[in-house]
Formats: sequence, C-alpha cells, structure tokens
Amino acid sequence: MAENNRTIIGIFIALLVIVIAAVIWWLRPGDGGEPAETVTAATPAPAPTPTPSLEERLSARLAGTTLSTSDAVVRELAANLSANPKLAAWLVNEDLVRRYVNSVDNIASGVSPRKQLEFLRPNEGFKVNVKGGDVIVVEPSSYRRYDLPAQVFASLDTDGVVALYRELKPLIDEAYGEIGPRGRSFDSRLDAAFDQLLAVPVLTRPARVNQQVVTYAWADEELELMSAAQRHLLRMGPDNVSLIQGKLEELKAALAAE
Repeated sequence: MAENNRTIIGIFIALLVIVIAAVIWWLRPGDGGEPAETVTAATPAPAPTPTPSLEERLSARLAGTTLSTSDAVVRELAANLSANPKLAAWLVNEDLVRRYVNSVDNIASGVSPRKQLEFLRPNEGFKVNVKGGDVIVVEPSSYRRYDLPAQVFASLDTDGVVALYRELKPLIDEAYGEIGPRGRSFDSRLDAAFDQLLAVPVLTRPARVNQQVVTYAWADEELELMSAAQRHLLRMGPDNVSLIQGKLEELKAALAAE
C-alpha cells in the first residue's frame, strides 16, 4: 500500500527536540543558616518548527523540480524499474505524479482509476460464453487482455520502487495536498489502496455473469457488491489477480520494513 524504491524515494523525518529546563536550588549561607530564596527559572516557550519548503525536502538530484516540471525526471528515474520495455512506453504520459496520486486516492476510496489509467484499456472487447439456458460465464480470453499490464507490474524491482517512492515523496505529498483533506496523509491512502486490492478474491472456477442492458454484472452477489476498484481488478482474471497481489504484498512488506 507498503508504500518499491509502498512507488518511491527517502522519507524525510523531522526531528522534534524537547528541551527540559532543570530547576536549580541554590543554598547560600546566611544569618541563622536559613536557605536563600528559591528561584525557578522560567522555561521559554519553544519556537514553532517551520514547515520545510518543497525545495528543502527534495533530494539533490531532484533540486529545482516542481510538480509541473517533474515528468522528465520521473521518466528517467522510473525507466529502470523494469526490464519490460512497455514501462518506458507508458511513461510518455504526462503529469505522472498527479496521475499516480489520483489513482491511489481513487482506489483507496473504492473508485476505479479508469480516468487516470485510460492508456491501459485493452483494445479487445469483453467476451462471454453461454453454457446453456441462462448460464453465462466469462470467456478466458477476456482475462488475457490484461496480461501485459499485470506482467509489467509484477516485473517491477521492489527495492527500486520503494526507494523511488521515498525520493519522490515530497512531490507526491505536494500533489496530494491539492486534492486531499487537511490532516490526512498520502501514506494512509496508500495503505487503504493496498487493502482494497488485496481483498479481491482469486476465483477458482468459471465466473458466472448476468447480462444487463449493455453490460454484465457478476452473478455472485458478494462479487457484485465489491467496490468498483475491486471489480476492475477482478475482471483481470484469477491469474493476473494472483500476480498483482503477489507484487503488492512484496511492496507492502518492503515499505513496512523501512
């Protein structure tokens, strides 16, 4: 969700230093041996810690980068995360950090990230088999349409993705600040997105569907009641669901281990 180099570069942790003032009692010999008056030093209120600017939070090789100018450097840094050449081809899309952040936020809310990932839409149409009577099942070739994106995702270098995620974190947080409510962190949305996708079952038998006016719905009510994001992953087929969830588990564990 676990944040790949849970997509990506070192987390900047602010260190809070708390100064505790000690109260010192001075005993001065006086007439009659009575102690001198006790004086308690006033503890000054700590100055508020200023929020580091985006530029201050960026790594040396990202210096001068803004959300609007980040595509070129993101393409360069992400291109080596997979040996599959298709990844580099997909990185030609624009506004990569915002696209990533919006996709994660949508999935965390159960919304299909179709708008942000339109370039992954397969060219072939959805197909079914009619087994007799009103029994309709998904044609296995429908699942094969999603083999390539699943294979590219599974081929990502886990350590590299986590490292890249952490390095890009200042830009990711900046992008999330444009759409997220005050007080909510992007890390929490990434965790929620992981939970959404890891909850999708891996089907072990042909999936029945019911024909509607222009689309199909899962005949199993539990499947149909899943979120749109979960149903989108489910439509990729059991082999691809298993492949993607295996990589998600790796990423989640790698992020949690940091």
